[in-house]
Amino acid sequence: MKIKPILFGLLPMFILTGCGSIGNESQIEEQEKKNNHTESVSHKDTSNSSLEEKNLVDNNKEISVDNTTIIETQASFVVKYENARELVDDSEIAVEGVVVSTENYVHIDKETAQGYPYTKLTFKINQVLNGDPSLEGSEILILEEGGYITAEQDGMDEKFPDLTEEELKETYLITLNGHKPSSKGDEMVAFLNGYGKSETDFKTDFDYYSFIGAYQAKFDYDKKSSKYMRPAENFDVMLKQARTKTDKTFVEEEVEVEGKVNEEVTKLVNEAR
Repeated sequence: MKIKPILFGLLPMFILTGCGSIGNESQIEEQEKKNNHTESVSHKDTSNSSLEEKNLVDNNKEISVDNTTIIETQASFVVKYENARELVDDSEIAVEGVVVSTENYVHIDKETAQGYPYTKLTFKINQVLNGDPSLEGSEILILEEGGYITAEQDGMDEKFPDLTEEELKETYLITLNGHKPSSKGDEMVAFLNGYGKSETDFKTDFDYYSFIGAYQAKFDYDKKSSKYMRPAENFDVMLKQARTKTDKTFVEEEVEVEGKVNEEVTKLVNEAR
């Protein structure tokens, strides 16, 4: 099956505003597609679900992740969070905890019949850093952008009726700027908004939260350094590729910003203990 049509269908997926999370196409600046590559990935932690709605499909049983094609969507942020205070101010809750389980989750747009992949996280809150203190010790659901989707779920059967059944069941892992969705066991700090905080939220039959500004609001615990660190670009490679002094200075400033915000979020957790 040709990958190009799949890319055309999937690229306009994520719209990343400052406070919201899901789907506002007028507020994203799409950049050039990065090279697609295929790698073998393991079936991490996906549980089958019988949930089916008019606008929501969860077809974990149909998804095979052997030799999955990884498609990297690329987007620039309308709002860039450079310190912990901005993240706290823009989020409904700031929490520290662990991912208990994950599920594939595909939202089907009723107008276009196109699917958008998410990963549904069951998240155990160990500490509430900001927001409702009664949530401490509870489990919440988070819908994170990116995840597994089949060609059929992406609406390719309508766009390309000659595709075979086998081709329609081909599976793709959609990542945002190369960052894969969370996995079971991940310890993190999350800055979240509940359903309805953004005009782009879609309705489900369960309550859910979403990261503000996608992975900008997700800080994974790094056991080696004992710090909480958010996904970042490969700065070592960027420094090697910097052709001018201006380019190098820009990368160095980015490194400083990331280091600072990671320190601030780690301090936030330590002070709450």
